[in-house]
Amino acid sequence: MKPSASLFILITFLLSFPLANGYDLEESADANGTQKNATSKRAAGERATVTVDYYQSMNIIGSKFVGVTIDSWHFQAYWNGFPFSSKKVQNLARAMAPNILRIGGTSADKLSYDMSGHAPPFNGWTFLVTPESWQTINQFVRDVGWDFIIDLNALKRNADGSWNPDNARELLQFSAHRKYTIAGFELGNEYDMYQGQFNTTVSPQQLAKDVASLKRLLAEFPAYSSSFIVGPEVAAARPEYFHSFLAAGGAKVVDAASFHHYYYPDTNTDPNLFTSIKTMDTFYRYALDPAMTQSRQVDPQLPVWLSETSSTYVNGVHNVADRFVAGFLWLDKLGLCALHGVKAVIRQDLYGETYSILDKNGDPRPDYWLTVLYKRIVRGHVFLATARQDVRVYSACANHQHFAAGSLAVYMLNPNSFPVTFDLPQFSSQPRMIYTLTGWDGDRLSQYTSLNGVKLELVNDELPKMQARVASPGHVTAPPYSFTFVVFHHAHIPLCLDRQ
Repeated sequence: MKPSASLFILITFLLSFPLANGYDLEESADANGTQKNATSKRAAGERATVTVDYYQSMNIIGSKFVGVTIDSWHFQAYWNGFPFSSKKVQNLARAMAPNILRIGGTSADKLSYDMSGHAPPFNGWTFLVTPESWQTINQFVRDVGWDFIIDLNALKRNADGSWNPDNARELLQFSAHRKYTIAGFELGNEYDMYQGQFNTTVSPQQLAKDVASLKRLLAEFPAYSSSFIVGPEVAAARPEYFHSFLAAGGAKVVDAASFHHYYYPDTNTDPNLFTSIKTMDTFYRYALDPAMTQSRQVDPQLPVWLSETSSTYVNGVHNVADRFVAGFLWLDKLGLCALHGVKAVIRQDLYGETYSILDKNGDPRPDYWLTVLYKRIVRGHVFLATARQDVRVYSACANHQHFAAGSLAVYMLNPNSFPVTFDLPQFSSQPRMIYTLTGWDGDRLSQYTSLNGVKLELVNDELPKMQARVASPGHVTAPPYSFTFVVFHHAHIPLCLDRQ
């Protein structure tokens, strides 16, 4: 997400205000030295009992539950020289497949598609998508086996205020002729922010009509008549924009209701915010629960997507959002979305910003390794898991492409400065496969990730095997500031026998 309106910053700050006091998880010291005694005890580790309700499915997540974005502003500089065709980038991308790539963002509403070489600027804009840049991204997704979603410019308007589809039609004609596969479409980005971004407004009712026009436009092209539509792409699930759009007919023309989420502006640089349970809780309270509630009020069967998200908006916090510690908010968000019914989570973004999962040279950052491991391990029915309040635990079927049918995955976040020993009494007699991620040398601010103590890095542009540690029955100890995935590969969970 590029720099946002001051209104958005103010709203997000106000939502974050409850965190101003007391996000630190450590106990405060008293006059009698309680802090010292507690710290000594915690250094030796504490215990947490995990229970999993594996008889009741909360959601089903598929192979494309986790996706990634590229911000539309990269069109302006012809992808900023990113090495899409390099062996390294293509191997990293294939490891995420199947995957959804969304190209969108604030700049989506500044684009003109110049497929003929003769497109005039629209309202004075000269931000053009050329055939060459369009071919580059379409060739990339074809090469690596990704699905592609494009966010179309919603601010191309007729005199009566309705959306003008002519330039979008030019893009579709060119794409159909080239036989480009476009899995999905969006119309506009964060229309609830238009006043601050573009000094204009589009009503929820009008946007619903505009998306219906997009649906009719796609019907003109056999190649895209069955492509899905995601919307309304709001910055926050506020009823006056999100619910109103769906209730005004939007729910009948989109295939998924979509919203965005960031925790803070990138001026909040304290890494403790990234490991704070209170920070994690704000996502459900202020974003996820309102979005799910409003969508279900209009259409209980309509899928909901978190279609753009990261930690801090604008560009991300340097030396924090690009470090291991950023994974706590990311993995917790994946767990919450899976648990509460979201069908897709699209991470901002692949490259180009501090919070990107690849750097400008195409090298993987810690959140890349976390994302790949999550996609390899977690898939299918999602179950409620519970434990003590200063850790996070989630559970789902293990991905049947990598594990035996009936296998169960439990993943645990230890955001504390002390180790936590997890007891799983339901599976106490079963062997397990353990994947523990930490910052290199145990440093939560490391730019590198270790898996079971081994640094994850490419070798001759190839990914490592990311092997589990096979352990005997017993407890699982999570180091300080770590993520641990445990797969019970002989669990024979009934709901996990069905290959989703």
